[in-house]
Amino acid sequence: MNFIKRLGFYMGGFAIGLVFLVFFLSGKRAQCNWFPEDRVIADINKKNSVRFSPEFRELLANKEIDTTSVIMILKYGDVDFSKSNTDTIPCNRYYINGRQELAKTALIVTNCDRYVRVEKLVIEKD
Repeated sequence: MNFIKRLGFYMGGFAIGLVFLVFFLSGKRAQCNWFPEDRVIADINKKNSVRFSPEFRELLANKEIDTTSVIMILKYGDVDFSKSNTDTIPCNRYYINGRQELAKTALIVTNCDRYVRVEKLVIEKD
């Protein structure tokens, strides 16, 4: 069997494999969270319940921050592991910085098995 014929068989099998991959993976929301920060953010976002501490509820009532900003930080924020405490049992405590317009805003969040609790708001000053 010459090279052109083998290349044709290889390309045919490769094309069939691509069709199967597109068919089977098109409806799934497959994600790969390889980095620790991505895994923490994904774990926080899959929780159904977000709770607020009494101190944080007071900040919401005084309109120092709104729930949309909190959700944006929880969804797209950067986890600072140097300021986080991941050794506590049963809930880990994370320091999450905001991005873009919320860059100087950070949240201290307790991530438990069934819920996420927003403990404190930290606003960094220049």
